[in-house]
Amino acid sequence: MMRRVIPCLLALAWPLAGGIGPALACPDPRAVPARWEAATGRDLWSPAVFPVEAGGDTLLSRCGVGGRGHVRSPPDFLFDLSRMGRYDRLHVRSNADCDTVLLLRDPAGRWHFDDDSGTGRTASLSLADPADGAYAIWVGTYRGRPCRARLTLETF
Repeated sequence: MMRRVIPCLLALAWPLAGGIGPALACPDPRAVPARWEAATGRDLWSPAVFPVEAGGDTLLSRCGVGGRGHVRSPPDFLFDLSRMGRYDRLHVRSNADCDTVLLLRDPAGRWHFDDDSGTGRTASLSLADPADGAYAIWVGTYRGRPCRARLTLETF
């Protein structure tokens, strides 16, 4: 019996010893994003488009944030949005030749996920009454293979 307990204890202690790898990583909204942007609701009245490499090593289904797909652990973008009170909706979408997914954490700490709500295999999120604050956004792929994509933000 002792032989079974020791390997289990070692397996549990391994991440604490700094051995955490990409398979165990999950989206971390506190990590340094690949890109930081500041904008107002008025800035986003005309769609703002950002190029991004979609995908990553993190399997969302193991992370408890909802959805399936592959993203990186740090956010692809951190948007610091202000003066959003005049706008009823913030629309976020990803366009690519591959099947993309979107994961977003809003300023209140709520997670939002989408796969294929847009046209074809386009991921699309529409947030009602957007608040001022930090929006962490991950642009992933459903199958795990990376691809070039475009992230679009727009207010209505």
